[in-house]
Amino acid sequence: MRLVFCCHSYFPAVGGSERFVQGLAEGAARHGHETTVVTRQDPGTAAREDVGGVSVVRLRMRNFAGFHLPRHYRATLRELRPDLVHLIGNRVWAADYYLPHAGSFPWAQLMTGIGFYQYEMHGRWWDRWYFERYLPRRVRHLDRYVASTEHERDQLLGWGVAPSRLSLVPLGIPLAEFPGVPAPSAALPAEWGVATPFLAFYAGGFYENKRVDRLVRSVAATGGRWGLVGVGRDVPGSPCSRAAVERLAARLGARARFEETIDRSRFLATLRAADVAVLGSAYEGFGLFLLEAMAMGRPFVAYRTGIAPELAEKGAGVVVDTEAEFTDALRRLEDPAVRARMGTAGRTLAPTYSLERELDQYFGLYDATLAARRARRPGSAP
Repeated sequence: MRLVFCCHSYFPAVGGSERFVQGLAEGAARHGHETTVVTRQDPGTAAREDVGGVSVVRLRMRNFAGFHLPRHYRATLRELRPDLVHLIGNRVWAADYYLPHAGSFPWAQLMTGIGFYQYEMHGRWWDRWYFERYLPRRVRHLDRYVASTEHERDQLLGWGVAPSRLSLVPLGIPLAEFPGVPAPSAALPAEWGVATPFLAFYAGGFYENKRVDRLVRSVAATGGRWGLVGVGRDVPGSPCSRAAVERLAARLGARARFEETIDRSRFLATLRAADVAVLGSAYEGFGLFLLEAMAMGRPFVAYRTGIAPELAEKGAGVVVDTEAEFTDALRRLEDPAVRARMGTAGRTLAPTYSLERELDQYFGLYDATLAARRARRPGSAP
């Protein structure tokens, strides 16, 4: 099968959606599919290269009146002659310049949006029009839209997308990175400079939706019982930038340390040393960090967004709606028996969200979509 994945950005860019596409594309290549990723060309990246058995085609972008236009996008797709195109992302260039032409393409088409960022975060009239009216009309030209969470699926149903065009496939993580429950490192919190009785760990970035400021205030309200370590890409100058939350932590006397990037081994070591994984996000398309916490046997506290409510219902963590509730949850999790119970529930649940299971579900959708297409062709066997 010739598979083409169209996405906003790709490795070496980091982020939840980039990791999702990379895992899916490299998994398809390992299963013998001819796999190509079409994405944007970032500074320092090659226009074409092979990464992990995947052919990566990076398009140059042209800036026109503030809009980023991909060069030769449709022509590139036609040259690749795919059997199936998998479109990743909502309200990003890869979708915006594809969806208007979806009805004219001869290949099978799937879309995974991973939530509705602009709709949830801003909700301006044009955002509501796009998602409530425009997107459902475009989805009619696709073979299938794949939601990542129950909330995303329910939103699409509410906007009029037919159930027959919807599937639910949660994102997954490679469980091989989490072979067992190692003993926490007692020294690591002190190495981070947050030698407190309990340590909360956050990973994800310093963006407007991530609301790291809420984490800082909730940790500060514990009166020094909890420390906070946060890592992720920074957006300097924004209200939730790394510098902004560092100033907030200093003003409130919160024991906190923030870094922009750390290597994977240090990330895993910090997650292992933490007592709790935390997310202050006002919006998450999914929340892969919570799956990693579960696989490591760590409970979480998060706001009611993304996959968090579904995981909390199964006992792996706590979801909250206010900063006061967040602080109360941290205090309850000072009890080692509570942490152990949630950690065990998370590790038991983790295989449900494995990359292997995600790949099996997507490959099943690809096969079913192509079979349905063949059956609709004139002259096809019944």
